[in-house]
Amino acid sequence: MGHQQLYWSHPRVFGQGSHSCRMCSNRYGLTCKYSLNMCCQCFHL
Repeated sequence: MGHQQLYWSHPRVFGQGSHSCRMCSNRYGLTCKYSLNMCCQCFHL
């Protein structure tokens, strides 16, 4: 197993996919500003 294969086989825990809504666990339309970590739907409730 080469370096590239080993490197990309690990799960990614950074970037856009690392955060999810703290109320519904949705990852779409997140408001991470001010550490809210809420999606648009939960934010507007």
